[in-house]
Amino acid sequence: MAYNVNVQVNNIGRGWVVQIDETDAGAATEATITGLPSALRLLKQVSSLASGTATTVDPILGTTTNPSGLAVVAENDTAAADVNNVASPAIPFYTATGELFHRSVCDAGADNTVSSLYFFVEHWA
Repeated sequence: MAYNVNVQVNNIGRGWVVQIDETDAGAATEATITGLPSALRLLKQVSSLASGTATTVDPILGTTTNPSGLAVVAENDTAAADVNNVASPAIPFYTATGELFHRSVCDAGADNTVSSLYFFVEHWA
């Protein structure tokens, strides 16, 4: 099967909730999030492995594809089947394009079903 992703971006006043549902996810599959404002703060990152060969996910969010270095907004510390990271304090960042890139980083296989949520609030408004 081929990687499939559904990304929903929901605006709630000055807040944003992004839901990402992936099937056939692997270590390097990537979801593109579009339609966000340029300046945000990340409040929370949640990722849950529902099924597949993998036993853990280790999500990363960034401002460029295959995020690394300065392009990383948030990177999970310890891989787990269910990840729930609350940013305290919230993480401010800027993306000129309003795009972000999410990788679930499954530890095995390319047959995994993963659901992720990101919670943001507008920043510098």
